[in-house]
Amino acid sequence: VNARALTRPRQRNHTHAHISRVRCAAPENTGGGTKQDDVDDDVFRALDAVLGSAAATVTSDEDADVPTPLVMAANVEPKPSQYAKDRPDPLDGFEVADDWFGLGPKWDVPHGALKTFLTMISIDATFYVAGFLAPIAVYSTLRDPSEVPTEAEALTKDLQNVFDDPTSFSDIFLTAEVMQIVLGAIVLGISLAPHAPLPKGWFNDVFSSDAPEHNATGKSTSRARRMAITKAQDERRERSTNEAGVAILGTLVSVSIITALLYLAGLRGGEEQTGAASVDIIEKAFAAGPHGVANLLLTTVILAPMFEEIIFRGYLLPSLTKYMPPSFAVALSAVIFALIHQHGIGDTVQLLAVGVACGVVYSRTRNLGASMLVHAAFNGTVIALFA
Repeated sequence: VNARALTRPRQRNHTHAHISRVRCAAPENTGGGTKQDDVDDDVFRALDAVLGSAAATVTSDEDADVPTPLVMAANVEPKPSQYAKDRPDPLDGFEVADDWFGLGPKWDVPHGALKTFLTMISIDATFYVAGFLAPIAVYSTLRDPSEVPTEAEALTKDLQNVFDDPTSFSDIFLTAEVMQIVLGAIVLGISLAPHAPLPKGWFNDVFSSDAPEHNATGKSTSRARRMAITKAQDERRERSTNEAGVAILGTLVSVSIITALLYLAGLRGGEEQTGAASVDIIEKAFAAGPHGVANLLLTTVILAPMFEEIIFRGYLLPSLTKYMPPSFAVALSAVIFALIHQHGIGDTVQLLAVGVACGVVYSRTRNLGASMLVHAAFNGTVIALFA
């Protein structure tokens, strides 16, 4: 403590005061001092002289109010027993030299497979709930209560007419997306609330804590290895924009090749394909004019990329790394991302490529902004090509 006090001026007066208190608190020797007492007094006098002169260099009250233990704790390495005890160290077995794709180590996942499954099922259910409620919400703004048909068949037909109208459809499309985001955020919040604050590395560390008791990362890994892993990740994070640019270019090239092959195989462009087609949605939005295009851009280029990247890359991909390497987690999360849209085979294959690109760039940079940029760029390019 004294050595630190001598090398850190802002701590000296506190150390000196502490020693003075110790000395004052010591019982006085009224029966004649021993040789040891004399030595102790000499030590105290020497320390008082040195630390007292050092304390004179303190220049502000702010410096004088910093407790010594805080500075000491800053350089103390947490003990393994201080880390989260219910999870293994995700850095175990990871070597930077063997990380060919630069995907980084696994995430520190505080929840289990069952919770991940139930969370994703619940979020998927919100898509259907929003798809059911959005037309009703828009319909209620277009019809006066006195105009609403009382017969079920007539009401169904009137609802269909509203849905078929391009302008109304674009409003339904936007409303459904907003509802999905609100409901999905509620589900995700309920799922993760018991684990808050989250370990480092989740959702760009917005809801994370670096306190050892909330983390398992590094508890059984040497400091040198941790520093090497962190250095590699930080370098990729700093290049997030470049990483996203490469991913965007790779996505557009791969999607172009995939689309050409699908046309050659007769799996795109025909009437026989099943599932929804993104081109139908875009065509309907353009038919609504500027209002429809604005709703389309807001939904597909801003809201959808933000929400879907938080769910599929921010939550699902890291959760999967608890049971598989990041490369497998990227692939599986991309498959789930593509299938959950329930589009035709052509769009599904394209979405698979987009999911892989977003997963790779997020895993490499650990920056959701980069994967959102890739997702938004793809959606925007599809709309621009249609225009």
